[in-house]
Amino acid sequence: MYDKLKQAFVGKPWTQQQITDWERTRGKGKALYAARVALWWGTIMVVATSITGHFLGSQPLSIESLLVRALINYPIGFLLGFYFWSVNENKYRESLNAK
Repeated sequence: MYDKLKQAFVGKPWTQQQITDWERTRGKGKALYAARVALWWGTIMVVATSITGHFLGSQPLSIESLLVRALINYPIGFLLGFYFWSVNENKYRESLNAK
C-alpha cells in the first residue's frame, strides 16, 4: 500500500526526453521559468474567476475587479513557479542519480 501511494505522488523516473527538455528549460533560468508560470497561472485564474464571478456570483465585470484579481493571482503564480522549479529540480537530480 505504501509503495503504491509513494509511486502515485513521487512518480516514475524521467525519460531521456524529459531530462533533455528540463536541461533546456533550466538553462534559461529560474526567474524566467517562474515568470512564465506566473503569466499562465495568473491569466487563467483571472479569466476563470472573473467569468465565474460574473455569471454565477452576479458580480459586475469591471476593470477594478480584474485588477484586484490580477494583484492576487499573478504573485501566487510567481510563487508557484518557484515551487514547480524546485520540484522539477529534485526530479531531475533523482533521474540523473537513477541512471
